[in-house]
Amino acid sequence: MANPWLRGAFLAAYRAALRSVDPCIVTERHLSGSGERLEVGGQTVEAGRGVRILAVGKAAHGMARGAAAFLSSRLVGGLIISDHHRPSPHPRLKVIVGDHPYPGRASLSAGRAALSLAAEGHPDELLLALVSGGGSALMEVPAPGITFDDLAAAGRVLVTGGVPIAEMNVVRRHLSSIKNGGITRMAGRRPLATLLISDVVDGPASAVASGPTLADGTTPEDARAVLADYRLERRMPPSVKTYLESSRAAVRPSGRRPHQVIADGMEAARGAGVELERRGISAETVTSPVVGDARDAAEVATQKAIADHVHIYWGETTVRIDVSSPGRGGRNQHAALVAAGRLAERGGGVFGGFATDGVDGESDAAGALVDSGTISRGSAAGLDWREHLRRYDSSSFLASSGDLVVTGPTGVNVGDLWLVAG
Repeated sequence: MANPWLRGAFLAAYRAALRSVDPCIVTERHLSGSGERLEVGGQTVEAGRGVRILAVGKAAHGMARGAAAFLSSRLVGGLIISDHHRPSPHPRLKVIVGDHPYPGRASLSAGRAALSLAAEGHPDELLLALVSGGGSALMEVPAPGITFDDLAAAGRVLVTGGVPIAEMNVVRRHLSSIKNGGITRMAGRRPLATLLISDVVDGPASAVASGPTLADGTTPEDARAVLADYRLERRMPPSVKTYLESSRAAVRPSGRRPHQVIADGMEAARGAGVELERRGISAETVTSPVVGDARDAAEVATQKAIADHVHIYWGETTVRIDVSSPGRGGRNQHAALVAAGRLAERGGGVFGGFATDGVDGESDAAGALVDSGTISRGSAAGLDWREHLRRYDSSSFLASSGDLVVTGPTGVNVGDLWLVAG
């Protein structure tokens, strides 16, 4: 049945995980230097003419705030492109709200503004890019020959097609003028450095937000292979298929520019573990990320759960929707409802699945915190948990059972966090 003490500890661990990757703190921590030089990613970059900031992603506000605090008078201007509006942390930083999870007209405006920022200013000004998860949708400019509507439609196909984030971004970057190093190409020879907060599991830094400053050398053939692997070619708009079929040359990485990943899902998992240990709870961070199908991963995680011990997972799973009219939910809620069924069979245990950005799928919840009594609480309201799984409507069931976790946007994104105890 319900374990209020352990449920409370799981929520505290989730909050601690978010604190450990606080964008403002980690950004300021990873900047050093004075005068005309900065240390970024272990390399010295010239900043004699000042610094312009391009902050994009769900952590853009926090990262910009940390950088602005460090730079002080050396900050001469810049943009913050995020998924929600907050007051700018500095009068020289303009805030633009893009669209998410699918690029929209606001994303197009944001993308054009970002390219303009990269091209403008004195050639000796440093462009400091602060990149985090979510940036792929928040700013966009289509590749030549692709309409914006077709680009947006292609994004929806990828999100609903069960494609893991790293492979999804392989396709996205080859349909865009801003991804795969587009900002760096527009900046030309001016100094440029990048700090990243990563939501990508086991991928290079260039995979975060599809690499606006970091090209990865993949080819259009690689993008076509992803679509073939997930059988999505026929669902793609004609202009997208034509562009990928006619585009042959790989985009060359645009030189070596300093960059550093300053926070990721593993760091958040460690933060959760520290909080649980502080409370006297035995905890272990699983070093291999949780990936693949959300249902399968939840089955495995609950099978491995043991009493009086917490396994902490980090990563990002996928849900391949195969019904025409799905309900509301997200990968963490879907996994939590699967886990709830298994915990009910075991007669004990707690499972927490949380999106670190506070938004799980197309719902208002960050995720769910379930236990062995979740199924009976939902059934008492007349709901069938298996039917809700089949219809991808986990959110409705978990709302009735009282197990949704709602935080609102957290201002950071390092993937998902799962906590499991038997």
